[in-house]
Amino acid sequence: MKPNIRLIAADFDGTLFSPDGSISPYNLQMIHKTQASGLVFAAATGRFPENASQMMLDNGIVCPIISANGAVVELSPYGERVHEVIMEEDTARTVFERLEALDVGYYIFGPGTVDTRRENDRHHISEADEEHLNKLKKRRVIYSYGEDACRAALTRSIYKFFAFFPENMDNVLQIGHECFDRIPGIEVSQSGRHNLEIVSNQANKGLGLAVLARKLGIPQEQTMALGDHSNDLPMLRWAGLGIAMSNAGEDIKRQADAVTTSNSEDGVGRAIAKYCFDET
Repeated sequence: MKPNIRLIAADFDGTLFSPDGSISPYNLQMIHKTQASGLVFAAATGRFPENASQMMLDNGIVCPIISANGAVVELSPYGERVHEVIMEEDTARTVFERLEALDVGYYIFGPGTVDTRRENDRHHISEADEEHLNKLKKRRVIYSYGEDACRAALTRSIYKFFAFFPENMDNVLQIGHECFDRIPGIEVSQSGRHNLEIVSNQANKGLGLAVLARKLGIPQEQTMALGDHSNDLPMLRWAGLGIAMSNAGEDIKRQADAVTTSNSEDGVGRAIAKYCFDET
C-alpha cells in the first residue's frame, strides 16, 4: 500500500537539480502535479535563503523554502519566515578562527549577506550566472570579499559557514570533525565531497522539515524527503519516508528507507510518481 504522503521535501544539488544545474522537465511536471493535487512540495537546501528562493522562482515554482540547512524556513520564496536559527557569536568566532588556521576558502552567510575569504579561488554557485546574481542584488543581498569582510561578518547574525577544499583532498569530512567537533553548539556536515557546512546544532534539515510540517498541520508519517549527502541525513531520518538518490554515497543509501534513480535520471519525479501517485 502506498504511503499517504502530503508533504515532500527535496534537496537541491545532487537531488532535484540535474548535473547541469537545471530542473528536468519531468521533475517540473511532477512538482506541478503534486501541487495541483493539494500536496505540498518544499525545497530543502544548504543554499542561503535568497539564493534558494530565486532558484525556485526562476523555475516557476512557488513553494515553502527550507534553507541554510534548516536555519531558515519560509512559507514561500521571499515569503513569511516562520523559523530562524542564528549561530551564537562566540561560537561563530571560534569557527572563524579554526577556518583561518586551516587556511582554506570559505563563505559566511547571514541575513542578506554573503562574505567570502577567498575572492579569486572560487565563487559561490549563486555568482556563477550574472542574471541570477543581479536578481539577488536587487533583493539587497550584499556580497563582500576578503579577511576584513569576514571579520566584520562576526559582528552580525550568521546562519552558516561554508568551507571549500582542494579537489585532490578525499578526507575533508574527517578533517572537519577533527577541527570542529569539540566546538560546542555546532553541527558539521557536507553537501559535496570537498566542502564542509557548519551551522548551529539547533539547525538541520530535519528540524526545518519538522517546523514546516507542524506549521502546515501535517503529521510526520505523511512526509517524504529526498537527498544525496550527509547534510540531508537529518531530514531523511525524520521524514516518514526518507529516500536517497542512487548517486548518493553508500552510507546515505543504507540509512534511507528507499532509493530512487539519480539526479540525472529524474529521481525526484520518479519517487513522487511512485510513492504519491502509485505510478511506475
